[in-house]
Amino acid sequence: MKPTRCCLAACLWGGLGFYGPVAHAAELVGSGALAGSSMQVKSDTEIRYHHVPEKLENFEDRNIHDYVEQVERLNLLISKQGLAVGLQVDQVALFANRYMLDDELYHSVNLYNEEAITSPFPDAYVTMEKFFVQRRFGGAAQTEMTFGDTYASFGRGMALNMVRNTDIDVDTSIRGAKAVVRWGAMDFTAVSGLTNTQQVSQDFANADIDLDTPHMVSGARFSHYGLGPMQVGVHGVIYRFGRSGDEDRPALTRYQNESPLDAVVSGATIELPGVLGVDWFVEGDLFGYGTSEFSGSEEPLLGTAVYASASAYPGKTTVLLEGKRTKDTERINAFATPEGWEVANVPTMEYERVITEDGSAAVNSNDLAGVRMRLDYAAKPGEFVPYVAVGAFRDEDVSGLHFNASPETITHSVGGLQWFKGERVVQVNGGYRVDLRDDAAECMDQLAHIDGELHFPLFGEESLEIAVSAKRFWWGNNLQQQQDFTEMENALGLHHGEKLVVLVYQDWSDNPLVRSEGNIDDSLYGAVEVHYKPKPSMKIRAFYGAYKAGIRCSGGQCRSLPGFEGGRLAVESTF
Repeated sequence: MKPTRCCLAACLWGGLGFYGPVAHAAELVGSGALAGSSMQVKSDTEIRYHHVPEKLENFEDRNIHDYVEQVERLNLLISKQGLAVGLQVDQVALFANRYMLDDELYHSVNLYNEEAITSPFPDAYVTMEKFFVQRRFGGAAQTEMTFGDTYASFGRGMALNMVRNTDIDVDTSIRGAKAVVRWGAMDFTAVSGLTNTQQVSQDFANADIDLDTPHMVSGARFSHYGLGPMQVGVHGVIYRFGRSGDEDRPALTRYQNESPLDAVVSGATIELPGVLGVDWFVEGDLFGYGTSEFSGSEEPLLGTAVYASASAYPGKTTVLLEGKRTKDTERINAFATPEGWEVANVPTMEYERVITEDGSAAVNSNDLAGVRMRLDYAAKPGEFVPYVAVGAFRDEDVSGLHFNASPETITHSVGGLQWFKGERVVQVNGGYRVDLRDDAAECMDQLAHIDGELHFPLFGEESLEIAVSAKRFWWGNNLQQQQDFTEMENALGLHHGEKLVVLVYQDWSDNPLVRSEGNIDDSLYGAVEVHYKPKPSMKIRAFYGAYKAGIRCSGGQCRSLPGFEGGRLAVESTF
């Protein structure tokens, strides 16, 4: 029997989800606690058509697995002096993701785990992702209390760094309570709660949504400013992570003392701004792992992390020197990384836009030391600034993501320039990286890369933007040998003032580790996108084509992101 496409019962809900900008700003009236408050609503709606190249076996050449996905993110903020209430509701629905074969119903894509997720719709899901109430108090001590979903980062984020990272679609909050007290030159922050991982993805395909397993996070930080030229801070964080099978247990059991804490992190920071003409920063952290899943044995394990930086400004030159030494610090992310996020991370000191599978292994190394220096020279201040940067790392870790069987010494040199004059902009960066293995038989990995952006006016309100990026990677000799590869990502954009942008994209990759295929041929991807901004509070984006899968890093966190082929329409409005 020929397979036939089914219309899902959730079409009605999905259609209602795409309501566009019907919300509006308002002032709340009455005599209650929120009387006189202002209300702001932000709607971000996407409709994505997914083209799935795989065909149904033994049937005609039809794209039976193609489907449509609709996502709505609604943010509500009510605020008045000293008080704020926020709410985020996410909704997702799949259309035409089912088909009938021999009178049996099949799913091309399962939206959620039916045994874990309760939803009245078979192919739609709505959830309250975030909620918070925040109260501010004045007086001698400025106090801010937050209940619900909140975020926290201490120092450079080495002990705790749970913040939004929209570049890679990560938004894991701490659902609990947070207090911030500022008194003169001192401030104190305390936070405690359970992690709340974002279930509905706004930018990437939603499938097999499952129950979130919360992890307990509790921490505090005390900072003192103005100790002579010095600013000091001390912090501590404790973690107890949920295990597989804990989904049905009350999340608050993470607070019980029935088992040792998984990890305890304590550390301190020292800042010396302007001392001897240099801005100094040092942070040190000690990681204690109390359970075998983190220590790797029945015995507890200690990890250490030290990071330091110095910035100097002689004449027209800015010099930044960084250094770090980490040992067994990535173990802290053992449970969070498979979920697509991290609880803490050490500054990478990498040129993050060219990190590959090989570079990602060094970023997530459990035994790494490195230094990096960058020199910027304002040849024409505010207009022309060339720079050079040199990094050197020693990676002793050969486990996990590493392809190398022996330790390696990494050097990475990058140079470039920035030129701005009116609406004319030129930015160019290029570099060469070598990962030299200790075992001569393994040789070395090599990466050469270049990227640049060019923007210049044409006539009237029209301007042209060109962005190019290319890299070539040569593998050393590995136990499981990989193929050398080349990747390119290019874009051409035509701007009509601030209201309209038309973009043409081209990706090319022959990297066999990339789990996607091009829409033009196996290695070549092409796409067109239009941005339209009818008014400052609204943006409309329409995309059709494909882009490749790959590793993207932002803010010290790397994530393997899927490719996409099809079309998407996004409407973002604020009221």
